[in-house]
Amino acid sequence: MYDVIISGAGPAGSMTAYICAKAGLDVLLLDKATFPREIPCGGGISVRSEKVLRLAGIELPANQIEQELRSLQFMGPDQKPFVFRSSKPLGYTVKRSQFDHYLVKQAINVGAQFVDSCTLQQLESHKDRVTVETERGVFESHLLIGADGVTSTVGRLSGLRKPLNPDRVGVALEVDVPISPSLWNSVLDPSIVYFWFLNIPFGYFWVFPRKDSLSLGVGGMAKQLENVPKLLRGLARTFTTRHGLPPFSIPKIRGRMLLALEYPVLETTNRILLVGDAAGLIDIFTGQGICYALESGFLASKTVIKAVKNNRITKKMLSEYTWNARRCFGEEIRISRTVNNLVHRHLHGFFQVARRLDCIGKVLFDIILGKTDYYRIRRNLLVFAMRLFTFELQNRLLTL
Repeated sequence: MYDVIISGAGPAGSMTAYICAKAGLDVLLLDKATFPREIPCGGGISVRSEKVLRLAGIELPANQIEQELRSLQFMGPDQKPFVFRSSKPLGYTVKRSQFDHYLVKQAINVGAQFVDSCTLQQLESHKDRVTVETERGVFESHLLIGADGVTSTVGRLSGLRKPLNPDRVGVALEVDVPISPSLWNSVLDPSIVYFWFLNIPFGYFWVFPRKDSLSLGVGGMAKQLENVPKLLRGLARTFTTRHGLPPFSIPKIRGRMLLALEYPVLETTNRILLVGDAAGLIDIFTGQGICYALESGFLASKTVIKAVKNNRITKKMLSEYTWNARRCFGEEIRISRTVNNLVHRHLHGFFQVARRLDCIGKVLFDIILGKTDYYRIRRNLLVFAMRLFTFELQNRLLTL
């Protein structure tokens, strides 16, 4: 009998397991994959994500960091790229297989039990416990946390998640292309992340620099994209041609689904709650999800610890997680849908404005660094607009 079982050992699940185990709870962490495992992802860890890790007591060691990111290159349908540069690091790139495995080991080190290659098949919620049936046996706990991704089995079996609507599902395909480290600085700037919005329906093409490779990917709404592998290969060829890179073959392409819900799924039952991708926590405009995975795991664990230690495992107690999550990032994620729709419906106009105003870069950097978010911007729109006007005016005066 465990205090909490966590299904899914990505950033959200591992963060939850780490904090709960560190507080003395009996924790079982399950994952259907065999670790370390590959996952399609650019591998960008923002400064905001790093702050959450530090708050939990986890340091990101130097051997996990591939490149330090300081600049963003954007290109719209007119195919005229421009770059926003930051004086401070915006984040880092990591290999997700290594990063996720590192977080799992942190949880194990503080007492969590980890079982991989273990698929959750059924669950039953009783008055005093949750029973989980897996291919590796039956386990019981006071609480169950679903951190098992977009297709969350916990969400489906518990009724917290409705069946997937094809119109609201995104898809991301990624390929890791090896390059010679000698190309860094001589041909490519290793501090730049590339985002190309080239009429990809509600999506974009990305390039993240790694230590000895490039992560190239494309994401968008699944129902509106056709032959995504062919699209990714074509965009990869365009990127290499533009930057004078030697031709390379595209290795195995990996793909995953992205859940683009109207609202995050932050409701709970008496003994079950969802975190990370399982709860639809993704900024649909930027594709950022790791920071929300870590933050939701952090908030969920605090609620779980309080519920178990006070022996008050009720829906009312667990709703504290719902309230905190909505306050911290729920509205932010919801508004990201509106931002995404506005930008993609007016791509030409947006990029015409963004290319000419330095303050657009400031907004992006402040969001990535966690200094602000969509919700705070909307809530104080007039004050924020005045600050941007002042920033833009100062920049223009300095260039005179």
